[in-house]
Amino acid sequence: MRVAKRMVVRGEEVEITVELEERPVADEMWERLPMKSKARLRGGDEVHFPILVPEAVEPSDRYGIEAGDVAYWPEGNSLCIFCGPAADDSPRDAEDFTKVGRVVEGLEGCASVRANEELRIEAAQ
Repeated sequence: MRVAKRMVVRGEEVEITVELEERPVADEMWERLPMKSKARLRGGDEVHFPILVPEAVEPSDRYGIEAGDVAYWPEGNSLCIFCGPAADDSPRDAEDFTKVGRVVEGLEGCASVRANEELRIEAAQ
């Protein structure tokens, strides 16, 4: 039986637990933990932060990204946590993203993340 890999994104006032999918990009991220990065915000519905996963190449997903999804954005070398619905309530175009996991705890904490806040990404204990 497979034990799910979980990572925790920690900021000054937030702790978000992500369960990773079994995918090459997620596996490579897992192998590179722990990491640090600076948060970037997009309209209050998305937190993303630069990480480099240079070997990971996968086709983009062809389904919409939803609140609670976590995806790698290769063009921006960033991990994205989708905190809420898109501004216009439409599904996000997943063409540019590779879904790597899902938030299982702490999604409500996204609202407290500030731009340029240092985030630590670690394996969950």
